[in-house]
Amino acid sequence: MADPRPDTTNPDTTEPDSHDAVDAEIAVDAETGVDAVPEVDEEPDDAAPAPRSRPSLPLVPVLAGLLVLLVAATGYLFLTRPDPSPVRTDDYVDALQAARAGIVDVASFDHLTLDDDIQQIRSVTTGDLQEESVGQLDARRQEITDAQAVVNTEVVGAAVGAADDDSATVFMVIQSTQRSNASEQTQVQRYRIEVDLTKDGDRWLLSGITGR
Repeated sequence: MADPRPDTTNPDTTEPDSHDAVDAEIAVDAETGVDAVPEVDEEPDDAAPAPRSRPSLPLVPVLAGLLVLLVAATGYLFLTRPDPSPVRTDDYVDALQAARAGIVDVASFDHLTLDDDIQQIRSVTTGDLQEESVGQLDARRQEITDAQAVVNTEVVGAAVGAADDDSATVFMVIQSTQRSNASEQTQVQRYRIEVDLTKDGDRWLLSGITGR
């Protein structure tokens, strides 16, 4: 009987599939608790550049001239209190309220209500300040009307520097919003000013405004 021939068929020597190798690595890493996926250091994204602000269109000369005259201001500055000075409580409260209300009347106007605005300025001012403020609005009436100018002013902060029976000084930061037909963009400006007040009977009237 013929000798049985040995089986010459080679065992399966197929190379392991690459997916099997990866699975094996993942299995080993699962046992060791180590993540098989290499960590990639991600560079932080550069901060998005700040949007470039649109250049502010210049305010029509009539508005700029009036505001400079009325408040004689010098730009955007924060409010700092002056050296302490003796101020009586009653004087402090009355003068501060009068200054806050008065500066809004003096530094605000609308081309549609200019006569009323001028009358309001007369009622809260006295002396040279009254003459200058009213005179400027009257002199530029046509320009204000043609430009359809509107200026609204609000008080950002205020502090009494000194006050007695007859006079007071108030330091203020005001914000002025200005519109006209010369620009579609509203102009917003802040000013640091010093307001002088004079007592007239039982009322405090604005008698001077200067920039600080």
